[in-house]
Amino acid sequence: METIIEFLNKNKTEFDLGIINYGHFHKLPKPFKNKQVIRFKWKKDSINKLLINLKKEGITLIEHCASNYNILYDIDGTNNQMLIVYAVNSHVQLPKLLLKNFRTKEKLFYISTQSNKLLRSSAKSYNTAFGYYSLEFEEYLSNNYEKILSDLIQSLNSFTNGEVTSVTLKNLNNNINKLFLMALTRNPKYVKDINKKSIMAQLIDGGYDTEYLMITGEKMEMNFLKNFTPVPLINITNKNLVTIKSLVSNIYLKDGIACMAIMLHPKFAIALIPNDYYKTMIDEQGEQTYLQLDNEQTLKEMNKQIYSCAKKNGEDVIGIKDDLEDLLLYINT
Repeated sequence: METIIEFLNKNKTEFDLGIINYGHFHKLPKPFKNKQVIRFKWKKDSINKLLINLKKEGITLIEHCASNYNILYDIDGTNNQMLIVYAVNSHVQLPKLLLKNFRTKEKLFYISTQSNKLLRSSAKSYNTAFGYYSLEFEEYLSNNYEKILSDLIQSLNSFTNGEVTSVTLKNLNNNINKLFLMALTRNPKYVKDINKKSIMAQLIDGGYDTEYLMITGEKMEMNFLKNFTPVPLINITNKNLVTIKSLVSNIYLKDGIACMAIMLHPKFAIALIPNDYYKTMIDEQGEQTYLQLDNEQTLKEMNKQIYSCAKKNGEDVIGIKDDLEDLLLYINT
């Protein structure tokens, strides 16, 4: 096992030691010496190359069982095993499908609020880390959360482009509640804070991770919108909205109403407004009500509020290059 650990350290690959009990891996601080499992993440299409390199180190592996998402090997000549979890380069917080909406000529620009510098990346590589999520969880996110984002964006895009004159967003409350859970649990700061405050977290394999918190949040049917109603926010100005890495921003409406917003596109978002204010909107505008951003000065102020929210949390502000340049000028005046 020491040879494998040395090999993984050389390749800067994080690993856990533990045991497999009833088909589940459990990380242990001091696993049994004569029967332990080493677990790490690796690219699925590089497994054969890994086996060859390990054999050069004198380690022969015998396949024990495999699935679409992981493979378990017996380490020849020992009672130990190796569990490889398939992984990819994961977007830690904002998914690629959302980042693509804020690109400028195929490039992604963002403001680092720590330096106030305008930086460049790409939707494919921005804020990614290999193995942050397993391949299985990546597919779970795509099917259960990013599908919601895709449908919302497609529907609101059709409305803002004038392809349709009205749009009905089905299951909006439930879908936005799920996106709120996604935004929280995909935020490393939130996960770290939960583990810091929870005694129970330390008893579960050394702490909760995003995958555990999201699945648990779903099972608990946590309601984040108890006092809020989601409403589309449509930007009809010639300027664009910006967004932040953690997805959810704190903003104020023109009436001084404090709310939150999930920025989906430079031209639209979902605002989470207080229930009482929503009732007033319904009385004034009817059931098809939505918020309309039609003043460039108001948009500039909203972007400044989004920047302030990001600054407070040490996050990046993402958007179209011209709008980010305008924002930098605006916050310095």
